[in-house]
Amino acid sequence: MSSQLKLLSVAAFFNALSWIILIPIWQYPDEQAHFAQVQDVAELGSVPKMPPDTSLEIALSEEILGTTRDEFGNNKFTYHPEYKLTYAPGFSGPQESAIASLPKSARTQLVKREATLNPPLYYFVGAFSYKLFYGSSLSSRVYAARFVSAIFFLTTIALSYQIGSLIFAKNKILPLVLVSLVAFKPMMVFASTGVLPDTLTNFLFTLILFFSLKILSSGLTILRLLGLIVVLILGILTRQQFIIAIPIVSLPIVYQLIKNWRRINRPILMILSLVVLVIFWSFFVPQLAQVRSRILAEMNQPNLILIFNPKFLEHIGWTINHSIAEVLPWYWGVYKWLSLTVPHINYQVINRIIALALLGLIIRFFLIFKNKRFTNQDLILLFMIFASAFYFLVFLIWDYFFRLRYGYSFGIQGRYFFPLVVAHLSILLMGLFQIFEVIFKRYAKLATLMIVFLMIIFNDVSLAHVSSSYYDTSSFTTFVNQASQYKPVLFKGNIILAILLSTFILQSLFLLNLAKYISAVAKKRT
Repeated sequence: MSSQLKLLSVAAFFNALSWIILIPIWQYPDEQAHFAQVQDVAELGSVPKMPPDTSLEIALSEEILGTTRDEFGNNKFTYHPEYKLTYAPGFSGPQESAIASLPKSARTQLVKREATLNPPLYYFVGAFSYKLFYGSSLSSRVYAARFVSAIFFLTTIALSYQIGSLIFAKNKILPLVLVSLVAFKPMMVFASTGVLPDTLTNFLFTLILFFSLKILSSGLTILRLLGLIVVLILGILTRQQFIIAIPIVSLPIVYQLIKNWRRINRPILMILSLVVLVIFWSFFVPQLAQVRSRILAEMNQPNLILIFNPKFLEHIGWTINHSIAEVLPWYWGVYKWLSLTVPHINYQVINRIIALALLGLIIRFFLIFKNKRFTNQDLILLFMIFASAFYFLVFLIWDYFFRLRYGYSFGIQGRYFFPLVVAHLSILLMGLFQIFEVIFKRYAKLATLMIVFLMIIFNDVSLAHVSSSYYDTSSFTTFVNQASQYKPVLFKGNIILAILLSTFILQSLFLLNLAKYISAVAKKRT
């Protein structure tokens, strides 16, 4: 591992830790509901089939922390970014002792329905961390589960470097730039460090992308095929919609089957045939009903004829407008129960960078047709564009049938597209580097440093903005006191400032180290 990667890994860990300690309990997306499932698995073995399914401990903490939902699903923070809790002068919240003094029986005394009913894999892992801190406070058990999420996020970061090395095989700098963008994309960090299965889903889908690119560029092998099958199974055991990955991974497999039909060995064909047969017969054989149920999860067996209804065209137009106006900004950052976004200037800068990247992609495709030269990297680019477009299309169609059934949109959020975030950022980077080569020519590699710098600044600005919406930042003392409340003992007091300062120093050191490395590589090429 290079010094740049080592430094990035440490900086990314401290950055994730900074988000973890500053985001109050139950302020990640539906964190209390996901933790309720973790607690049910740890305490009861599974979520009760009939309500109630959420403990008195969680219900009381929600009441104290202002996240109890009303009949419309809203709490004190929803639509009210200005709302703040009442804090005490010291390190302990005014009602922190009320939560801590609850007996252990409050963990199994179920009082309401709120626990999620997602596939079990993430929650079994979360339950393991829960049991490790079984004798500790609620906040300690929540933070233990948050650290599990952070571990999955860090593995996603490491994997994104491997993907970058596949995509930019002849470039030593761009893989580092890509992994930096993944590590410090603020909404990605936010969605990957709370108690929610998104972080495991994102990791497993990134593995799907890795295997797909391996197959696409280097061929189909038994190990890669078996790896794909294992990841698909784990993914379906994590999120219902992971089934979307099957058509995506099928494309590189079919490509290699057509391209290298004579060289594909029999074991691979046998495995592929077996998978296809299992899926096919699952619709007819009762013993394979579990496979069928996973494939049809959340689809509700829609009538596909309705796609030809004029309402579908209206839905497409509405979805495109909605995606540009809301989903895209939320992809880059929405916090505090969907009530808080970063200052608008951040989105203005992002939109201009995206426009530059799109221009770069247009130039790239023009050069491909002009030179009549199609490289392996171009093939990968087309696949990532296809995967991203297909993923979006699936959500568009699913939301269409949801609207037909319930009369309103499900409410697609930007973070729902994070399973392919590495592909998105790779496409963005390829477009930007193309335009940089046109504008900056031999200094194009140095220009990529600016993108990393902007992403880190965006991360820090986002964290500062979100933190100031929860805590009084007028003085260090007040900030530390408020940020310490309803937290584990380990994260009370000046340790918060120490972690934040360490994060800033490590980010600065990484940028300096990366700048030196890019400069050295650029000089060798000139």
